[in-house]
Amino acid sequence: MFIKNVALVDVRKGELISPAHILIEGGQVVSVIHGEGPGSFPGNEAVDAQGLFALPGLIDCHVHLVWDGSDDPNADIQGVDDEVLAITMARHATETLKLGITTVRDVGSPRNVGFAVREALRRGLIAGPNLLISGPPICMTGGHVYTLGIESDGVDEVRKSVRQLLKKGVDAIKLMASGGVYTEGEEPASPQLTVEEMAVAVEEAHKKGVKAAAHAEGLTGIMNALKAGVDTIEHGNLASQEAWDIFLDQGTYLIPTLMVFKRLAEAGPETGTPEYAVLKSRHLHEAHFKNFREAVASGVKIAAGTDGNSPRLPEAMYFDELLVMHELGMSKAAVLQAATVNAAEALGRDDLGSIEAGKRADLLLLSVNPLDDLNIRDKIVKIIKDGVAVS
Repeated sequence: MFIKNVALVDVRKGELISPAHILIEGGQVVSVIHGEGPGSFPGNEAVDAQGLFALPGLIDCHVHLVWDGSDDPNADIQGVDDEVLAITMARHATETLKLGITTVRDVGSPRNVGFAVREALRRGLIAGPNLLISGPPICMTGGHVYTLGIESDGVDEVRKSVRQLLKKGVDAIKLMASGGVYTEGEEPASPQLTVEEMAVAVEEAHKKGVKAAAHAEGLTGIMNALKAGVDTIEHGNLASQEAWDIFLDQGTYLIPTLMVFKRLAEAGPETGTPEYAVLKSRHLHEAHFKNFREAVASGVKIAAGTDGNSPRLPEAMYFDELLVMHELGMSKAAVLQAATVNAAEALGRDDLGSIEAGKRADLLLLSVNPLDDLNIRDKIVKIIKDGVAVS
């Protein structure tokens, strides 16, 4: 494929390169030509993108594809056979790609369900984004969303559980450092896995070159996860300036998931959302927004992640997440970086996140310049995944 006469968004610099011409072969970007370019390349389909804008495929660093974004999706999957859950997850993966989200990291699916769907995607049996999986998260007995996870207590149990997941080939290890809003009978501010338990998990993950992510909403859980050396903090609602300073020192990424708490806090009794989740979110989301502003002002590294398909958060809310990140202090260019090149770095994937020679050919053609207008959900003209047009 040869895309010519396009305005290319250089996400690293936050600049527009126009005209640009992108040569794609074998699912990779072979070259990007600036200025005057050839009219065609022999043997390659030519796509004249005059008037369109090329943006790298979007990345969501935090999703749960086994859920469906309804009022109480975790309750809906209890007792359902894994074969049905895999079909459900596959369908959500296909729907996600159709939105223009070409890479996701699933940070919580039960048992072997995520592995099956990832393999189906790799074999080309179904259409979907690049799928990175953590498999079941590691949690303490009765810990946060334990129905999805592997309950592990003590350093030795955690180490064994992590090694078993690494043996299966996970792309990340997910750790539950604190309570959360979407499990009854616990508080977001309450710590769960200990520093020592998480530290051995990080040690084992890093020995295999795998990233470690920690669900951490309360300050104690956030600080414990930072002390353990995790690569990404998911949520980070009640972080302090001291925590942000450690983020900066260690290069830790924040995956903020802003919209899910806002949406839960706004839920009324008619929605069917669990009351305990609504009440806890109402205590969290304003502080979350305030602390996110502080993270932005402090220069903390941020990558886009939504908690997609969690309660009241269908994956299409990804685009609302980008808008609220901008409303809370990030420049439009910084938001696009968080959704592309920064997200790729947070995931440890140097083949993704930008339109450059040697990268995977995952990109979007838009009818608007996203550096001027972040409201891009309905402005995507063409989705290209691995060099093949999806729409």
